[in-house]
Amino acid sequence: MRKLYLKQVSSRSSQTATTVRDTSGKAEYLVTGSFGREDAFIHVYNNLGHLIVELEQISFGLLPRFTIKFQDEVIGSIGVSLGTLLDVIYVRELNWFIRGSLTSGTYYAYHKQLRLMTVKPVKQPNGFYNELTITNKSQEPVLIGIAVILNRWLFNAKPSPLKNILRQPITLAYSGQIILKNH
Repeated sequence: MRKLYLKQVSSRSSQTATTVRDTSGKAEYLVTGSFGREDAFIHVYNNLGHLIVELEQISFGLLPRFTIKFQDEVIGSIGVSLGTLLDVIYVRELNWFIRGSLTSGTYYAYHKQLRLMTVKPVKQPNGFYNELTITNKSQEPVLIGIAVILNRWLFNAKPSPLKNILRQPITLAYSGQIILKNH
């Protein structure tokens, strides 16, 4: 397992590039991108400057979706769906589940029972970062791209009364008589 640090960037920020660093501060990846336009994208480059992962936004509005390309081949897609009401996101084709809390910024990525990544916010002297603990080095670029999307959704996440209701156990009870009338 390896820890990487991705700077948290507000959705209102004009910053389009950030460096992902390891625990010693060495730059491991460069992430560039843009959101909110028809040609929205995220690119993840290795430390040699080679494009490894590209996430391209293919749907817009309330339920945005991104395709995930690894070395120019589409390997999956991720998007906000009704599942995010319960803070669960499914990465199609890869069969990955991401669960946690986008409002707190802590979440976990799984494939079946295997944890692929843990993300938690940490404060460092030069700002707030997402600490990514990634199990498999070969999956790092894809998971970093996903973490960037989740970071974006984190800053757009607003508390919802419906979310709060769905998090509570629901008990339906009725005491009394039901009277049916013919009309």
